[in-house]
Amino acid sequence: MPAKKTATVIWAREVKLNQFLAKELGSEVIISHKKKIGTFDLPAPFRYVWQSFDTYRKLRAIKPDAVLVMNPPIVAPFIVYIYCLFNKSRFIIDTHTAGFLDFKWNLFHPIHRFLARRAILNTVHNYRNLEVLERWGIRNGYVLPFCNPKKEEIYPQEKIVFDERIEEALRQTGMKVFMVNRFAGDDAWQEAIETARLMPEAIFFITGDNRKASIGDIPENVIMTGYLEHAKFIKLMDLSDVILALTKRKDTVLWSVREIMALRKPFVTTDNDVLRRYYGEVGIFTTMEPSDMREQILEAREKATEISHRMDKFLREDSARWNKDIMHIRRVISP
Repeated sequence: MPAKKTATVIWAREVKLNQFLAKELGSEVIISHKKKIGTFDLPAPFRYVWQSFDTYRKLRAIKPDAVLVMNPPIVAPFIVYIYCLFNKSRFIIDTHTAGFLDFKWNLFHPIHRFLARRAILNTVHNYRNLEVLERWGIRNGYVLPFCNPKKEEIYPQEKIVFDERIEEALRQTGMKVFMVNRFAGDDAWQEAIETARLMPEAIFFITGDNRKASIGDIPENVIMTGYLEHAKFIKLMDLSDVILALTKRKDTVLWSVREIMALRKPFVTTDNDVLRRYYGEVGIFTTMEPSDMREQILEAREKATEISHRMDKFLREDSARWNKDIMHIRRVISP
């Protein structure tokens, strides 16, 4: 029997974790993302209309037997469902934690349940997400923790030049702290800024598009990098001493931790049950209260070599788990 043709639908500028999953499955990636027309920001309903037509058109061109679609937004799985309904294809929904917990997506849970019952598989990122599916009566849920990218898969090959603010900060002595941040509702950037006030000897790089954020006064040792393309993001992370990967959203694992481990950088993350369950062997955990965050940053730097060795062990063991997960998805697609 010939191999099944698959496509992976992503409605975002870039989502590395789904792109790596597509690569493992030999799936063709469809990225439909229309944020602006010229300089005009498209409201979400207009954006979703454009992305719906774009996704459907690309699926018609590829003619996949199975489609893996990222959720949220729930509109993407709905469009994939419509395509599959009329083209004799099947679909898998890969739901990120926001699809279960964010208020705006909670309103669409009836549609999510409707689609989940018709999907051949529903992948989620942690055991708490799976518990939600089980409460809905969905019996084909599957916990799919992230893959472990190799450093050479994410590290930029081209020469990277930062703007002068960042270059000047990198030339300075002292510890460099890099924060993975988008200025989303669950990001703890305000706590990171307050932590920086307690650590004038360190330089904090806080990433993310901050044009619409009400930041206020920031200490001189904080550099707001703005949005960084992935190559610059990874390079700056690698040039830093300690990485902050924080979330205020409960029951959330973080893709950024996998990229951090690929670089073997010590990291500080949020102290919650889910993150401790998945990264307890390799992470340093904080309550996100500034004085505690300061202590954990200093501990992470002090134990950098030990943490790197722990990561080596973690990644060796976790690669077997990832291979098992990929085999399971392939069996579902090609029973």
